[in-house]
This record gives sequence, C-alpha cells and structure tokens, in this order.
Amino acid sequence: MRTLIRDYYDGRVSRRAFVGRLMATGLTAAAARSVLQAADLGTLEGAAAAPGTLFRGTGGELLVEQIKAAGTRYIFTNPGSLEVAFFDALIDRPELELVVGLHEGIVIAMADAYHKVSRQPAFVNVHAAVGTAQIAGQMYNAHFDGSGLVVTAGMSDNTVGSDDMVLAPRPGFSQSEINRQFTKIAWDVRTGASTALAARRAYKLAGTVPGGPVYVAFSTGALSESVEAQVLPREAFLVEARPRAAADQVEAAARRLIEASRPLLLLGDEVFKADAADDAVALAEMLGVPIVTPNLPAFNYLSATHPLYLGTRVGGDRPYPYAGPDLIVQIGAREMRANQLTPDLTAARYIAIGLETDMIGRTRGLDLAVVGEVKVTIKDLVDAIGALATKDRIARIRDERRAVVTAATAEARATRLAQARKVFNQTVIHPDQVGYEMEQALEANALLVTENAPGLAGKHDFLSYGPGADQKQNIGHGGGSLGWGVGAAVGAKLAAPDRQVVLSIGDGSLMYSAGGFWSMARHSTPVLTVVWNNHNYQTVRNGAYRYNKRMTATGKFPGLYLGDPDIDFVKLAESQGVKGQRVTSAADIGAALRKGTAETRAGQPYLIEFVVSRVGGGADSTWYQKVRPAVKGAPATR
Repeated sequence: MRTLIRDYYDGRVSRRAFVGRLMATGLTAAAARSVLQAADLGTLEGAAAAPGTLFRGTGGELLVEQIKAAGTRYIFTNPGSLEVAFFDALIDRPELELVVGLHEGIVIAMADAYHKVSRQPAFVNVHAAVGTAQIAGQMYNAHFDGSGLVVTAGMSDNTVGSDDMVLAPRPGFSQSEINRQFTKIAWDVRTGASTALAARRAYKLAGTVPGGPVYVAFSTGALSESVEAQVLPREAFLVEARPRAAADQVEAAARRLIEASRPLLLLGDEVFKADAADDAVALAEMLGVPIVTPNLPAFNYLSATHPLYLGTRVGGDRPYPYAGPDLIVQIGAREMRANQLTPDLTAARYIAIGLETDMIGRTRGLDLAVVGEVKVTIKDLVDAIGALATKDRIARIRDERRAVVTAATAEARATRLAQARKVFNQTVIHPDQVGYEMEQALEANALLVTENAPGLAGKHDFLSYGPGADQKQNIGHGGGSLGWGVGAAVGAKLAAPDRQVVLSIGDGSLMYSAGGFWSMARHSTPVLTVVWNNHNYQTVRNGAYRYNKRMTATGKFPGLYLGDPDIDFVKLAESQGVKGQRVTSAADIGAALRKGTAETRAGQPYLIEFVVSRVGGGADSTWYQKVRPAVKGAPATR
C-alpha cells in the first residue's frame, strides 16, 4: 500500500489506475474511492510524509549524504580549493571512496567507463571553471555515447561583488555554459538547501533513457552554509523506463522480417545498455539474419567468430549479405552515417526500433518506426514472428538465409586469417600477429578497453567477443576525442573487479592520458595495458594518403611521425608505479602476454609495449619538419 501511495504522489500512477489497483487488493469501489479522497487531502497516515530523512549540516554534507543515498560508492575527482566543504564532509564517510586522477579529462574517462560497465550513474567532482573547461574532450565522448554521468564542480560566484574573479566564469557568463552542449542539462546552484535536490535531479536525468552527462556547479557559499533539508533514497527519484512498443508496429516489423528476401540487422549501443545483446543475437539466429554494427561503437559484443556477423562495413559491389539488402532493421543504433550509405543501402526498406527517438529518422525516411524499450521490444518481436509463421516455415527461412550468410562470413574469415599469416614472424612485429596471439593468451571473459583505430594500429579481428558475461567484450568511445583510454581502464576495473581488464591503446592515444598510470597504481587496479607503438598518428596519415595530393606524392606527412625522440612507454609507466616490458620480437609476444596476465592476477597493473610496424599508405615515411631556435640571419625552420 505504501508503495502504491508513493507512486500516486510521484505521478507514476493516475487516479483511475490508483483506484483500480486498490480494488485489485480486495477493496470495494466505495472503499477505494475513500482512500483516493484521503490521499488527495493528505490525511492518509504516513502518506504525506516524504520517504527520506531530515538532515542538518552544511550544504556540502547534505550533498554527500544525498550522493550516498543514491547508491554511489566511488567519487571520481581532481580536487580543488573551492570544494573544501564537500571534501571535508567525506572525512566521516569512509564508505564513499575517492578515486583521484591527475587531470580532469582522466577523471571523466574513469567515470565514463565505470558507468558503461556497471550501468549505474557515476559521480564526478572537478575544480571550478578551469577544471570544467579541461573536461571538454571527454565530456564530448560521454555525451556522444549517452553515458550517465553526474558531473559537479565548485564555483566562485561571479554574481556577488566583482564579476572578474580567479577560477570563475568570465564576466557576464555562467559556469554551467562552458560545456552545456555536451550535457543533457547544466545549471548553477547558489543555495545550500538546494544541494540535495540538485543532486537528485542530476542523477535522475543522467540515468533516464536516453542517458547522458549532467553538470551542476555549486557555489562555495552553498557548500559551506548551514542548512536543513530532506535526503531521499534512490528508489524515490531514479526512474527505470521500460515502455512497450505498440503491438501493431511490432507485428508489422515481424511480418517484414519474415517476408524480406535479403534482410540485415543493424545493432547499436542501446542494445547492450538495455542488457539485450543475447536477445538481439537470438533474434538474428531465429531467422538467419546477418548482423552489422556501427563504426566505432561504444560497446563491442560481436566478432568475426559469430557466423552471422559481417562487421561494421557493408555496401558496395559485393553480393549479399555484404551488400544489396532489401530490408534494414536498425535496433538501438544511430543510423548509418552518410559515408556508409552506398546506393544499394539507401534503396533498402528501413525499420528503426528503440527508445532514443532523436536517433530514429534523423537523416533518412523510414518505412516503420517502433518506439519502445529494446529488450522488451525484441521479445515481443520474437513472439510476433512465432504467431505469424509456423515453426517449419521459420526453420526453412532460417536455413535458407543462414546457408548464404555463413558461407560468405566463413570465406571472409578464412581470407582474413590467410592474409594475417603471411605477415607473422616479420622482423618488425606486424599488428596482426599481436591481435592473433591476444586471443590465445587472454582470459576467456576478458574485458577490453580500447582506444586505437580499428584495423590500423591495433588489430582485434581475431578476438572472440560475445554477448555473454562469460565471453570477451570490448568497450570504447564513439566520439573520437583522444585521452579516454588510461582513465577508462581504471574505471572499468573498479566496475568489474573479477574480470581481466585489458587496455588496448595506440602510442598516440596514450600520450593524451599518460598521467592515468599514477591512478592505476594508487588505486590498486590491476589492468594489463597493451601499447601498440608504431611511432605514428597512423589514422591521420592514412587519411592524408587517401587525400592523394602533395603529401602522398612527396611522402611527407606534417606532424604525424612520433619518433626522434622515441617515447619509452615502459619507463613512463614505471615512473608512476606500473611495471612493464618492451617487446620487439614476434617470438616473445605470447610469453609477454602470459607474464602480464600473471602479474594482473597477482593484483598488480602491468604494461606491455609492442613495437609494431606501420601499415597503410605512406607507412615507410619517417619525415618530419625540423624546427630549431631562430638564429639571427637564418630561417627558423629548414
């Protein structure tokens, strides 16, 4: 009864539904109406009381109490002096653990990966306006992936006295404006009694589909003043949205999947977030439908080892299943980007399924849109298929499609492996061999945290990802802003302490977040870091080569060669408390990976630097423009 009354007061149950549910408990209609009247008057015993507790203390203490009540364990932070009232409140609350990063971008990456693995809102505190500005690159990634982050900061209030203050927003501006475009919502709080309310609002918005970062700036005065306010438990304000799609839309989608000659499933990040990866793969297997995933997904739970998986690139001159579909069913995904939409894909009929309506019908017309929570909708879709076709017909459709698809994917896998074997055991290690041996050496359910260009510096073609928790999986970021990897690995390990966590990162990416090794050692997070060192910004170089003008003709790619001097990644990590080794011979790959796995099993982070060859156009180029201090009468560069 108390839960029902709370749902009524919170607006989750209508008046009609409230009465109906009362009658379902055995009350007469008259009695139910009497309870409704009492609820409206607020005279039900205990009904009008808030479900939380009254707290007295500073605004910072109130904020911390509400964070704790929201279920938070870790506070990801780079601390500052304007937040002293917040940090002072943590002294008597050791159950809240402080995870420190040496740069605000690293802190956001930690929280981002923690959220992606735990699927819970992650709490961050950074320092004032300047710390807020320095989180921008990783806030971009988190917003792009819809990660549920509650990001807070102290604030030097420029609306009191002078508006020209150190560490404050510039005159005429608000601190919450700095990264507003990378948030679901952002605002400033200047009263201490509002800190708990603001925190609840932030958790609610960050965690409600579609998720995303929320930013709140608390003034120093708000955090330090004495206040009295309610602290509510998480169930009183966190919302779990599982709306069901319309039955007629589900039936229409099911009918088209049955009747299509060459269907294709596009599975996106929303599938994994909804814990529906197993369900989505089962749907594909039920009808023998090939699967493609978006380029640069945040979650990778399929690999070439699955016979229906095509990868991330389809279209062009190849035959079906790699091109020529007559039906594309997008489930929980962004639509294919313009550079992916070859004419044969554009011509296909298109169905979109999911809750993130801003990603449905965004760039192209749809034949059908099915709005509903992904996991529930897939189950309804399976039921609808079963109702529309007999088991024999479904089996016949599955077997006919599967024969075509699996033959194509098997041929592609065999071709890819044959190509890779040709470059094994070269003088300079080829990335293909590192990727191949990682599959043999890593634990069966290893969680990879990836920040390198797929198919370029790091090769993951041979890793056997799967949707189950007992299989390897991979998280990354779709936004493309570098500096995510090292911090993300720390956050992922905190969220999955019982899984092997492997950071797979390119040399260029690593230098954006190299200070994160200190956090890895400080917080005893035994991550195995695999650095693919090819001394190059290889993704950019490949793009420059494809441009096919002066850079391609001369073999000169400005700013892209990262040798001279070479960075010693083992010493870089060791200076921060992480041991490691450098591998230059293909014969040593397997032993190094086994050593790294043993070290992390023993509770110590470990780094392996693989010196690998560059691949793609212009790979042989080591040219760079030499810059020297200007000398009188001589040019500054030559």
